[in-house]
Amino acid sequence: MPKFDADYVPSSAMTIFAHPDDAEFLVSGTIAGWTRAGCEVTFVVITSGNVGTHEEKFTREALTRARKAEQEAAARVLGVKNVVFLEYDDCELVPTLDLRRRLVREIRKYRPEVVICGDPQAWFFEDYYINHPDHRAAAVSAIEAVFPCAEMELLWPEEGAAHEVRAVYVCATHSPNTWIDITGTIDTKIESLRAYGSQVGGWDPSEKIRERAARETKRANLEQVEAESGIPDPHSPPVYLEAFRVMKLKE
Repeated sequence: MPKFDADYVPSSAMTIFAHPDDAEFLVSGTIAGWTRAGCEVTFVVITSGNVGTHEEKFTREALTRARKAEQEAAARVLGVKNVVFLEYDDCELVPTLDLRRRLVREIRKYRPEVVICGDPQAWFFEDYYINHPDHRAAAVSAIEAVFPCAEMELLWPEEGAAHEVRAVYVCATHSPNTWIDITGTIDTKIESLRAYGSQVGGWDPSEKIRERAARETKRANLEQVEAESGIPDPHSPPVYLEAFRVMKLKE
């Protein structure tokens, strides 16, 4: 059985997030590394992001079209094979049974070895960001779809054959246990974010993304992480990390 460590690459993975650009901001360095190594990745995007702007030029319909096109372009940059749009409304997402069932359907269809999602327990980040309610709703729904629902043969058999996900990689978490080195893919991460003109138009994400990834390096317990994951000494050239709480469901 595979080891779930910083060097592990699954054969298949699925991200489940609320909005177009969530995966790119949070985990696309890891995704880019995995797709380069042959992992087949599916993005599940729950909402259309159809109110995610302060620009008066957009209608909900126009923003939906723009963000869908941006998501597809970003997926191509990252080597992501499949993008699934569930088309729920932005800022109105709740973890309903209907949503959980929709996610079970996608998990059973694509049968990922690993699912990546957010942390439903994360409400606040430092003293300047309140986590979006859609992020929390998407995280709750993703985790409940993975376990126990997707693997229960007698539950919703019409949604496909039961499937056991091997691990959940929880990102944007206050309690990580795994750091993945994205130094070799951070430029690809930044390029994928540049696809989102409706979100980053006129703003270069490069500096912010590098600062965020560098903060993960500082946040990690480097002595422990070096021993377990081979991360270089912090005094060597810059190292950029993405952090996860890895939940190992199957050995």
